[in-house]
Amino acid sequence: MRERRSFSREFKREITEAIVSGKISQLEVSRKYGISPVVVSRWKKEYYSGKFFENTNPDYVRLQIKIKELERMVGRLTMENDALKEMVKLVEPQKKHLQQIFTSKDWEALRKDMAK
Repeated sequence: MRERRSFSREFKREITEAIVSGKISQLEVSRKYGISPVVVSRWKKEYYSGKFFENTNPDYVRLQIKIKELERMVGRLTMENDALKEMVKLVEPQKKHLQQIFTSKDWEALRKDMAK
């Protein structure tokens, strides 16, 4: 029979913060440390209830969790923004190449081609 392991409060907090921030998945944590996914889920619930915070004031804990969620969202949006900027850099030269200035002579030639 396997010996029951115990993990420190700090370890549990680090693991759950990594999962909540999206740095690592719950399944990866389970495999890496040999911890049951059910146990990791319980740690996550305890984290959201504020068990791993020093100050146990419910308002403080709720705000700390909200801050972590917003930080994760800012990071995700920053990455998306950077990716979109890179896409614009790639597309802009192509768009400029396709843009032309039409003169009345060009316009007449285009109309004739379309009429045929």
